[in-house]
Amino acid sequence: MSRSWGGSLEHIEETQGSVAFGAYLKKLRETRRLSLDAVEELSATFPDKVTKSHLSRIENGLALPNFPRLMAMSHIYGVPIGSLAERYEIELRRSMKPVELSGKSDESVLREFEGLVYSGDFNEALILVWALADRVRASDGPGETILDLRLNIIVCLMKLGRYGFAKSHCEEILSGPKLQESTRLRALQLYAETCFRLQLHDVALWALDACEQGAHHVGGSGRYRADVLALRGILHRAAARPGDALAAYEQALEIYSAAGDAYEVLTVRLNMAIAETDCSRLDSARDRLEALLLVLEAGQHERLRALALSQLGLIHFRSGRFDAAEGFVIKSNSIARAREYNTLVFRNCFYLWQIAQKRGDDGAVRLNERTLRSYLARIEESLPELDEFRRLTAGDQS
Repeated sequence: MSRSWGGSLEHIEETQGSVAFGAYLKKLRETRRLSLDAVEELSATFPDKVTKSHLSRIENGLALPNFPRLMAMSHIYGVPIGSLAERYEIELRRSMKPVELSGKSDESVLREFEGLVYSGDFNEALILVWALADRVRASDGPGETILDLRLNIIVCLMKLGRYGFAKSHCEEILSGPKLQESTRLRALQLYAETCFRLQLHDVALWALDACEQGAHHVGGSGRYRADVLALRGILHRAAARPGDALAAYEQALEIYSAAGDAYEVLTVRLNMAIAETDCSRLDSARDRLEALLLVLEAGQHERLRALALSQLGLIHFRSGRFDAAEGFVIKSNSIARAREYNTLVFRNCFYLWQIAQKRGDDGAVRLNERTLRSYLARIEESLPELDEFRRLTAGDQS
């Protein structure tokens, strides 16, 4: 089996490629002032040497690197392997599903993008907005327009749990010259959230403090301040301060409501229910979620619906109502699996695993445990259920 896979991989490596990923690798190499010969020499100590002829083929979109060569390049270029692998995967997805934008205006593409985001189709939204950014860049469009599109790319990456890749995008933007203050602050806010998700809490707090200090440049009581308050609420929750999180969410909700931002109003209402759960106000949280689901069921916001269903499952699980909990997390998973919300799938399966244990259903225990183990490497962010699963299965390699 392994020999067949290895041969198959080498065949793919020699017959297919990604122009975009190759161009990115070339830019990395040239930015670091490394020649093809230098990369070959530096890779000599790694398990799979990167020859200059093969690297040239990769950079020109005529071949793809296997994982050992990708690992070598990540070390040589000083780019985290996770970030490089995520970019590699996404470029492969883009090449397998090219987007046709001819005959469409930028405005119509953006409207289509916004519809995909609101409905939770983040993979589709990512491919679409990336294609638009490529078109605007190729036509020498305005730099600020390109930056705005890149910020939208980062948002999609974060929604898909690609935090390492999103963080590298933020760093590229923030290190660029002559950023408008509104762009800088938006990138800084996204950077704060990616760092938080990657458990770089000190950096996240520093970035969020800088966001709050600069909020007056883009309207101290406007949308940006609401975004910062909502993020502050997330950090309060992570620090086990759910009461402070609720206070921050309430302020954000007031601003979003006044601005008529329906999607963010729904998001904050969901986060408030989660914070209430943390405060052990289970009845209040359940009522809030049930009211929210009435709105979500009538709309297109699938990610928010999946999250709300999962949270209701957690509340019923904590209340000992296992049949109801199982029903809610199964409904949540029917959305989450199809749209690759990996963190949510893991969380739902964790509770299905726990429920199966309480019922003594060994077959369901084994099935859900296999699923949980298969998702372990896909979760980048801090997740209580992930930490608990690792603790409960420590030393069990079955």
